[in-house]
Amino acid sequence: MNEPTPCEMQAYYELGLEANRLFHGHGHLELARSQEIILRHLPPPPCAVLDVGGGPGVYACWLAARGHRVTLIDASPFHVKQASEASRRQPHAPIAECRLGDARRLDVDSASVPVVLLLGPL
Repeated sequence: MNEPTPCEMQAYYELGLEANRLFHGHGHLELARSQEIILRHLPPPPCAVLDVGGGPGVYACWLAARGHRVTLIDASPFHVKQASEASRRQPHAPIAECRLGDARRLDVDSASVPVVLLLGPL
């Protein structure tokens, strides 16, 4: 069995820095480049997308707004809460599901979704 999520990691994520990280400084470039690469390989909507380690939901919300059915999984309860709140702010295109989970032991059937994002855990 894998180790539990380190308490130092949880403490860092509870600072809330991830929610705005991609909208300042070098984060702009990371966001734009990641979106460009994702769009290059993403099937047309509606497509089921699993966002593993999706943090506060930046990519999940973006993909949901583009018409995809996104399930966000993150190891931080704070991030799951932030992603749920971000989803509620776009009622026209909410994230399909936000839930707690660990990238090291997913409770998702193999090959059950055509697209998996694994940006944060890498």
